[in-house]
Amino acid sequence: MVMLSERVSAGIGIYTLPEAAKYARISPVTLSRWLKGSTAGERVIPNQNTDTRIVDFVEFVQALAVRNLRLHYGISLQKIRDAVERAETDYGVRHPFARQHTCYVFEHQLWITLEGQTFIQVSGRNHGQSAMTPVIARFLVDVSFDPETGLANQYKAYERGSHKIVMNPKLRFGEPILDDCGYTPEALFQAAKTEGSAERAALIYGVSKEQVDVCIDYFDYLQAA
Repeated sequence: MVMLSERVSAGIGIYTLPEAAKYARISPVTLSRWLKGSTAGERVIPNQNTDTRIVDFVEFVQALAVRNLRLHYGISLQKIRDAVERAETDYGVRHPFARQHTCYVFEHQLWITLEGQTFIQVSGRNHGQSAMTPVIARFLVDVSFDPETGLANQYKAYERGSHKIVMNPKLRFGEPILDDCGYTPEALFQAAKTEGSAERAALIYGVSKEQVDVCIDYFDYLQAA
């Protein structure tokens, strides 16, 4: 187990469970079930924290992947859970949903890539089957990866025009920031509420009204989930 203080010093992102759920656009109850398990089912994502109320960036990205697999591909939690377990126990691949070029979907099954670009099926009855070049759909296209570790190191949470809101575990513990000014969307959003207008908030913070509008839109986007 990794202590909370070690996670802070390592710069790998720290969120409370409600924060992570909000940014992933899922309910805290759902995220808690995926990370810790509940009477409704076993956990899906391994949680390495001593404090299960804390979610790190890699766990957050894996939650994004589970949401994506459920919402856009209709893949069951049991199939996802089996894939995660087999990836680690059979092939030594930890955090498969947060690794570059690792996990894919093909014919409603989950596959991982191993060294040499061999694809191995890790869900379904035929798990363990290999294929060299199947046509496979990738997900989590808004995630960037560390070239050395292969693990996720940034998530593009929202984009409008030239403005991007990103989450990077080495910046503000992974809190969303507007990448072209460094302010958090929370700060600009709350400023607009307090001052009564995006124009006034922009003047106070020395940013454009468009940047404030992007932050307001981002919070609307989170609420819409």
